[in-house]
Amino acid sequence: MTRVLAWIWLVCAAALSVAGTERKPNVLMFLADDLGIGDIGCYGNTTIRTPNIDRLASEGVRLTHHLAASAMCTPSRAALLTGRYPVRYGLEEGPEGYLLPVILHITSQSGLPADETTIASALTAANYTTGLVGKWHLGMNCTLFGRSCPGPLNYGFQSFYGIPVTLFQEFRGSHVFWKFPLHDRRFQGLAMAWMTAVVSLFLASRRKVLGYCTGVLLLLATHLILGVFWFIFAHSSMNSDCRWGVSAWLFRYANSRLFRGDQVVEAPIQLDGLSQRLVEESRRFLEAHAYDKTPFFLMHSFGHVHTPMFSAPHMAGRSKHGRYGDNVEEMDESVGKVLATLAELGLEDNTIVYFTSDQGGHLEAVEDNGERIGGHNGRFKGGKRQGGSEGGIRVPGIFRWPGHIPSGVTLDTPTSLMDLLPTLLSLAGLPQLHTLVPRAMGKELDGEDISEVLLKGAKGARTPRLFLHHCGMSLHAVRMDTGDHVYKMHLAKPKWWKGSTQCGWHHTTACDCHGANVTDLSSQPELYDLLSDPYEDYPPISPDSSEYKSVVHDLKDYVKQWRKGVTLPPSQLSTMANGLWKPFYQPHCLTC
Repeated sequence: MTRVLAWIWLVCAAALSVAGTERKPNVLMFLADDLGIGDIGCYGNTTIRTPNIDRLASEGVRLTHHLAASAMCTPSRAALLTGRYPVRYGLEEGPEGYLLPVILHITSQSGLPADETTIASALTAANYTTGLVGKWHLGMNCTLFGRSCPGPLNYGFQSFYGIPVTLFQEFRGSHVFWKFPLHDRRFQGLAMAWMTAVVSLFLASRRKVLGYCTGVLLLLATHLILGVFWFIFAHSSMNSDCRWGVSAWLFRYANSRLFRGDQVVEAPIQLDGLSQRLVEESRRFLEAHAYDKTPFFLMHSFGHVHTPMFSAPHMAGRSKHGRYGDNVEEMDESVGKVLATLAELGLEDNTIVYFTSDQGGHLEAVEDNGERIGGHNGRFKGGKRQGGSEGGIRVPGIFRWPGHIPSGVTLDTPTSLMDLLPTLLSLAGLPQLHTLVPRAMGKELDGEDISEVLLKGAKGARTPRLFLHHCGMSLHAVRMDTGDHVYKMHLAKPKWWKGSTQCGWHHTTACDCHGANVTDLSSQPELYDLLSDPYEDYPPISPDSSEYKSVVHDLKDYVKQWRKGVTLPPSQLSTMANGLWKPFYQPHCLTC
């Protein structure tokens, strides 16, 4: 009997020891690019097939009022990772002058400030193994001559395989390098200068004014100098052939790069099959760290469904919605393959899975042949780059953690992508950010811990909350969730094309945040209650009503106090120095 009791005691002690050292939950995040909330089945789409994302939603919590902090990818992704509005560190386009909507080049000097704390750096401090597969787009911090471009490795990610900026339309196909348009006066001047120099050198040589060697050297110098001017005129200047100051050829050459760690491993990026290569990289990460003693955080950041459209051969032509639909379905296939690997490795029950998009669909995007290649935002108005428009910031949000987060639950509570950082720390039983990462002290989070809402569903605590919606550095809207109402005050709106909620047609077209293309409503804001009018279909609340006067007064006072308490730095994306391509920082691939 004594031996039996001793054996039972040993078993219990071992069990308690194992429980005491049980590994913290892993985290797997899927981040889509430009995916509209109306593009997937679990949010109402009946014609694009997304069974894997739909299953993820059925096994977890689906958020219907999930909000991006910006309607553009660079600032939105920065806010997602830091839990802070991007205007706090100037990662939004400026109100005036040389405007850039996002970071354009690998060599750009703008990016996430080094003193910002990301989800990856917080989890690294908690002894997580961290990895990023896919798109980064928050600055690559290249050293001179591109010897090293650490990018995400500077912000807590221990491994990186993916895309340094975004996928631009210029990455598709080849582009003209040699061009000499004689209708352009600059090229006419180059031709005249070249002919004058050659004739002058020829005559000087014939008359023995110059020696043969001197003449040859001067001729070579002439060709070199005029060649530099030709390159600048043809590929790096402001003209109709150069978008944002560089030609299509130079843009593709400079930025179509695939990185492993801080080095280029593929140039240019082979788009067809890219999704499958990213999936295989994520599968390898999971397999490598499945049985580690420490947990992992893997961020799988899709190239889809941003332009240009590309698909593997087996996915092309399958959708009822052309190449855009093919891309959504290929993305869903990728989600399924990564989740299947998670299941095969027995990691499902101890992995928090999160799926979202960086912003809403790009309504204006069409191919040159007229085919639509932009997303669908359901009945919500507006889209990408429209900071205060619901269609630009209302995105899918799905959490799954079997045995902890309830399954098959839909929550209408307003939440934000910025909530992810404090929420993950809470779900994982980790200290708050400022305790976990002391250098983050003084960095106020704008996201909130929504773990109680996720774990308890609709029974979770719901306290009043406010959200700011910027378009660039300008404040376009404010939202207040009181529990009984969700008020939204518009301070500015884009001037949409008549009969639409967009601003034109083209893959480079989007609504502006400033100037003549925006209607200023600050003197008499528009006010909606999104609980009773979620799609803003009806006239706004009357300015003469007591409800309007009370709510607008409170919201304006909140904005005033917020601006008084927060010192905003200048925009990083509003200066030409930050935006220009910098050849001395250009990374190269010697093995491609």
